[in-house]
Amino acid sequence: MPLVLRALILWLHLLAVIVWIGGLLFQVLVVFPTLSRAGQAAAWIRLGLSLEVRFRLVMWPAVGLVLFTGLVNLLYVWHATVMLGSSLPSTFAPILTVKLLLVLAMLALQAIHQFVIQPRRLALFGTLAVGGRELPAALLTLQRLALALSITLVSLAAGVVLCAVLLRGV
Repeated sequence: MPLVLRALILWLHLLAVIVWIGGLLFQVLVVFPTLSRAGQAAAWIRLGLSLEVRFRLVMWPAVGLVLFTGLVNLLYVWHATVMLGSSLPSTFAPILTVKLLLVLAMLALQAIHQFVIQPRRLALFGTLAVGGRELPAALLTLQRLALALSITLVSLAAGVVLCAVLLRGV
């Protein structure tokens, strides 16, 4: 693969990772703390949910780009080792396996968060009375669950980044 194309693929991979992980960090470090300080007021919950819906529109294309460019990078490594007869260090395969398992876990948790938890939060929020101050206990529970999933996703992302750094050093 030409060096320019290889650099472009790597740059796109890193850009998509930054969008995905950066959005998760924004949720964990800005959106959820703002909601907790606001006393769970309905207007703040609406704002938080709308930010998450907007992030979803950017996040899934970024995830797709991460997967595509990651596959291209993996095929490049395979081509360099199998077709050209290069060798890899013995630690490469185990670190890559851990990285791929962490990415799969992130995808599963992100899908649960976006396609199961978030629609339920939106539905419960839609049942609130206009101007109502009290939030249903079920909505508060789902809010805490969404925060826990987001924190878990950020933690898994840190593991993926660590594996990527280790792979670059191998």
